[in-house]
Amino acid sequence: MNRFIALIGEGRERFSDAELDQEWPTEPIVIDAYSVSDAYSYDGFVFLNENWFTKYSKDWDKDSAQIDTLLTDLVKSASPQADSENLAKIKSYLTSPPETIEESVAVWKTFYDPDLRVI
Repeated sequence: MNRFIALIGEGRERFSDAELDQEWPTEPIVIDAYSVSDAYSYDGFVFLNENWFTKYSKDWDKDSAQIDTLLTDLVKSASPQADSENLAKIKSYLTSPPETIEESVAVWKTFYDPDLRVI
């Protein structure tokens, strides 16, 4: 049985399929720069680098709207039975958004896990 894991951000080449499969039996799905383009229900979310948000918004340092839209789309695309740490972080962020862009960026950076343990 496949699990669909959304890979967000640049740096996919840093991780081989064997690495992803070893950590989580999965079929990795990449979300493109235009937001969620696949009609899958995702079981988890991997952020491929700390500054993943720079790929999805040119104005990330001035306005969080594009990133907020992407994160909202991720929540909508989550599998109903998803038990994902990053999904919980995303929902928490969207429920209580930070007041400043600097605070938002600090939260976005926490989604990244270099060891692919937090999905």
